[in-house]
Amino acid sequence: MFNNIKPVLAGLLCLAFASCKKDMADENPVTPENNAVSTAASSKANDSYYPYDNGSSYTYVDSTLGGASTVNRSAISIAGDTTIDGKTFIKTNSNYFNSTDGVTTLVAFNGTDKITTTVLKANEPVGTVWKDVFSNAGVPTTYEWKIVAKGMNRTVQGIAYSNVIQVHLSGYADVPGKGKVLMANSDYYYAPNVGLIENISYNTASGKTELHRELKNTVAP
Repeated sequence: MFNNIKPVLAGLLCLAFASCKKDMADENPVTPENNAVSTAASSKANDSYYPYDNGSSYTYVDSTLGGASTVNRSAISIAGDTTIDGKTFIKTNSNYFNSTDGVTTLVAFNGTDKITTTVLKANEPVGTVWKDVFSNAGVPTTYEWKIVAKGMNRTVQGIAYSNVIQVHLSGYADVPGKGKVLMANSDYYYAPNVGLIENISYNTASGKTELHRELKNTVAP
């Protein structure tokens, strides 16, 4: 049962992306110009740090510990909206999300388990901590999130981003006979009007980088 948790976690934290595939396309790279903060983004259904629209395509370079880099494209397909727990969620090809006033919540399903996670609170100050508690593959699971930094400058794949937010995730599973087990240890970096620009996942035993995902380019719908 515990072995089923990490695949579900990985799918959930694709942040509404799906249909990942190898692709070496270099069209429409991210530029400093389209990284500029714009109040127009707030008028969208999605928040400026989570500005994903139907047909958006994001290409990431993934580096794994001791492995070669691969290029993966994540395409977003929006299939409408639905009401969950009294809130309107946008339905994508992988899960559901709601981004309102800087708070981004994802909902995914693993069998009969509904997994709800708040992945970002963009308007909260540095040091803010929150938790999500749910059942994942029948295992009680807790995600502990923390805003580590805001207003950062960060260069990813040669592109300099400003006003970046860093969020850290520590995920724990309450495993029978093992107690509270660390099963996720990751940092996420978000840029305004772009979204997720970088993700670093660490080995839960050694603390060494296990996966390094960097945004290569975006294609607007």
